[in-house]
Amino acid sequence: MRNSKLFKTIITIVIISMVFILPILTTGCFPMTGDGSTTVATNADGTPVEQSWLAKYGTWIWLVVLVVAFYFLLIRPQRQRSKKQQDLMGNLQRGDEIVTVGGIFGKIKDVGGDSIIITISSGVDVKISRSAIARKVVADVSSSSK
Repeated sequence: MRNSKLFKTIITIVIISMVFILPILTTGCFPMTGDGSTTVATNADGTPVEQSWLAKYGTWIWLVVLVVAFYFLLIRPQRQRSKKQQDLMGNLQRGDEIVTVGGIFGKIKDVGGDSIIITISSGVDVKISRSAIARKVVADVSSSSK
């Protein structure tokens, strides 16, 4: 978990630095005309000035940077959470202790198709949807041995 936060922080710092520092470094690469004319800049001998590769492809580079940033900051973490939730739903068995999205603790009594019956107290059974399960309760081994 800590490595994930560190990774997100590093990626965010890199993106922010690219957004603020790269334009400052590349201002000399783009032709600036005050009157908005579309004339081509020429050298002293009359040949057209060759644009730098950054002037030609700068927009595409920014687009690629944004796509990569969206992937690592939004899409990839959401896929990981979704996969983790699907694994949890697939591995539910009778006797597992769970916590619902509403915060109710219970023990699985019966697993059906889309619903699960949990026991929240002796003699109190509740039928809930599979999607209402937030997580499994994992017993803390170190505290029980004291």
